[in-house]
Amino acid sequence: MGIDAAVLEEKLAALECAREWSPRLVAKLEVLLHTPDEAALVRVNPLSFAREKGVAQAEALDLFLHAARVGLFTLDWHLLCPSCGAAVESFASLRTLHQHFFCSMCNLQVEANLDDYIQVSFTVAPAVRGIRFHDVDSLSAEDYLFKLRYTREMRVHPDGPPLVDVLRTIMKVVTWVQPGERHQASFEASEGAFSAVEFQAHTGAICMVTPGASATRVDFDIGDSEMTVSSPAVRPGRVDFSVHNRRATPVVFALAFKSTEDAAGHKPAVLAPIVTGAMLLTNHTFRRLFRSETVHGAEGISVRDVTVLFTDLKGSTALYERIGDLKAFSLVHQHFERLSAAVQANSGAIVKTIGDAVMAAFQRPIDAVRAALEMQTQIDAFNHEHGAHDIVLKIGIHRGPSIAVTMNDNLDYFGQTVNVAARVQGLADANEIWVTDDVYRAEGISGLLARVESQDASLRGIQKQVRVHKAVRSDSTLPGGHL
Repeated sequence: MGIDAAVLEEKLAALECAREWSPRLVAKLEVLLHTPDEAALVRVNPLSFAREKGVAQAEALDLFLHAARVGLFTLDWHLLCPSCGAAVESFASLRTLHQHFFCSMCNLQVEANLDDYIQVSFTVAPAVRGIRFHDVDSLSAEDYLFKLRYTREMRVHPDGPPLVDVLRTIMKVVTWVQPGERHQASFEASEGAFSAVEFQAHTGAICMVTPGASATRVDFDIGDSEMTVSSPAVRPGRVDFSVHNRRATPVVFALAFKSTEDAAGHKPAVLAPIVTGAMLLTNHTFRRLFRSETVHGAEGISVRDVTVLFTDLKGSTALYERIGDLKAFSLVHQHFERLSAAVQANSGAIVKTIGDAVMAAFQRPIDAVRAALEMQTQIDAFNHEHGAHDIVLKIGIHRGPSIAVTMNDNLDYFGQTVNVAARVQGLADANEIWVTDDVYRAEGISGLLARVESQDASLRGIQKQVRVHKAVRSDSTLPGGHL
């Protein structure tokens, strides 16, 4: 246990060389790694780190991604219950992640998407610093539950305490139950409900406390695949309870009680800003450093909202014929580098290139539009430097739901949103940006695209007409041309 100074020094040196960082940023991370609070090194949220250290969120996320790549941290994926904030399931890799889960504590069936309750966090690597949270079996039941299993990012309200602190007050029992062991206790209970959960296989059962019941005792039996309860209801007053672990492995068992009054006053919890799966899939650094990450299975994982940008070149066939394949290929490759820089500078990621075209993804429409404008500026400057207008861009943007999939060993997006974005790009002519109404009406877009021509368009393969907006450039021939 403790810090391996030599390993830490080696990893920090590699991190410092990974890219140019803001002053003392790596030092701030080193301070965190030396914290006496071991719980602060588990499920670290880069966005919280950014807020506490006065660092830009994008750079903080970059820092932790590079730190995971050099071996300072491990990168973990968690499915969070939207009601209680429990990590219902945890995965070491995106390829093992799935979106369907059941929270036994809340009796809630959830289908998660990458935008909301799929959290990505970071835990110090055992080779760098051994902490007790690396050995789950050595933890007390309270530490396992409240410091490891429940996130502190779920809040009662935006400025309120972590929900996990409230959950502590309703937990009647939190204990390890060994194989074959029977644990017993007694409580005074008013009208309401007991929720029993074991957190290894996440099975559970509910027992109501209601005046119409006759039983005064309830027994919970933990089997290999389920938890059974001896009585669905007990009457208010003194309640005797027991739990019997029939498994061959120990479990952390929790028994919570919520009165009818408390249940009636329950309000949905609020999830503080976290690094979501959707955020990572539109992050250039993640896609570059973790190319081996793939979405497992044929169905993919839902993304509620992604903004997709397509570019293509006007007259590329004629360009190849006019200046020759080798020179044209060199120009096209250099133009890819300019477009990639514009995408990265605006919080997006290149998904793939298709011939002379680029597909990029963004979390926010405003970032996609800013990237498109930056692309035009970059290509204007590029053409000016080369003394010819050989590279002529056409750009289309759309937003909506999609499916994250793995195509040809590459993280990709699939569905109608991608199709519409590609078709909208097909409407564009030289030096034009076309956006759908879903993009144009997003916050801040109309102010960026001051001169716009709007129309309803028929898109190939799309049954209904689509409202689209063409941004008209005031000057497309000089560096710095704008809309």
